[in-house]
Amino acid sequence: MLSRCPACDTPAGDPFFSVTGLPVHGTAVLPDPGAARAVSVGDQVLVLCERCGTVFNRDFDSGLLDYTGDHEESQHHSPRFAAYAAEITADWVSRFGLAGEHVVEVGCGSGDFAVELLGAGVGRVTGVDPHFGPERVRPEWTDRLTAVPETFTREQVEPGTAALVCRHTLEHIPALAPFAAELHAGLVRGGGRALLAEVPDLGRILDEGAFWDLQYEHCSYFTPATLRTFLLGAGFAGVDGPEPAVRLTYADQYVVAEAGPGGTPGVPELPAHLREALRTACHDFAARVDEQIGHWRAWLGDRAGAGDEVAVWGGGAKGLTFLNIAVGGDAAGSAAPGAVQCVVDINPGLQGRYMGGLGLPIRAPKDLTVAPPRAVLLMNRVYAGEVRSTLDELGLGSTELLTV
Repeated sequence: MLSRCPACDTPAGDPFFSVTGLPVHGTAVLPDPGAARAVSVGDQVLVLCERCGTVFNRDFDSGLLDYTGDHEESQHHSPRFAAYAAEITADWVSRFGLAGEHVVEVGCGSGDFAVELLGAGVGRVTGVDPHFGPERVRPEWTDRLTAVPETFTREQVEPGTAALVCRHTLEHIPALAPFAAELHAGLVRGGGRALLAEVPDLGRILDEGAFWDLQYEHCSYFTPATLRTFLLGAGFAGVDGPEPAVRLTYADQYVVAEAGPGGTPGVPELPAHLREALRTACHDFAARVDEQIGHWRAWLGDRAGAGDEVAVWGGGAKGLTFLNIAVGGDAAGSAAPGAVQCVVDINPGLQGRYMGGLGLPIRAPKDLTVAPPRAVLLMNRVYAGEVRSTLDELGLGSTELLTV
């Protein structure tokens, strides 16, 4: 349990939202329904720090996490995401002069984004992640991509490093302040000019009641303002100004921050007017989630009553959270028995496997042609165009596509 804010050490206040019994891994690859139903679960009890604005899971327990099995987190099978990755890497390489330079990616996952950086012109990348070993580096990149299967420390940043990249990592870190101190010290040690960070946007989650974007592995959540505040407190400044630059990207789903090392560490504190607005959004969130859950349970119930089969498109963390909250939960294990027949995902690493918690099978898109569903429920609206095209190409033009 986190009794104090992980970013500024302020005592934790009362929670504004909680969900119990959530599978702790959103990217685990599970071989059969029994293993899927037997996954470890934990609780998300979200607290707003009344000083710096960081939202964190008070009940987070890293001891529940186990990454020794197979995990599949890649989004690069999506043309929409691949285009975004190519766009942002090209932008960073151009604006921060990274062509031919050495970059360290902190929390590199499977190394997909590291390869994007190399393709955009970066000279060498060191990928640091406890789960990224040399065996995961494709042969064509072994001379330019170095795997460091460890937790990040400043010593891993060699002198002459131009930038640190830290995408979708900060939200996984329970000890935020010490981790940010290591990032800052590493950037200084390497003589780098930029920390390039990206996290999910909490503001959109709160505004939409998007409970499917909550993951147990995400123990901390940020808005653009709170990410800037956090980085300022850790001693970061702007690359060309007094404050880190922050912006929304990817259909306003992600927050990107670009920061330099030239600030002074201190205790982060969100301005009062922003803190008040965030407090209101947090306190309204539970009601929005209730509305969303009620809506989707009723919709799924209607589909089941009509005998319509539904496929959920998205076998990763969003689909897992949505299904385990909106479908799972009663004594029979389903709020709408028979409505959701399967989960669909374009990632081959998930196909033929099973969804954690409910144990639903994860299929390839082409498998839908065997027994076409009446409707497909898409977990991320940013992919609506490509999913509609895929369904039409498969001859499933009459299958309804809805997005959460």
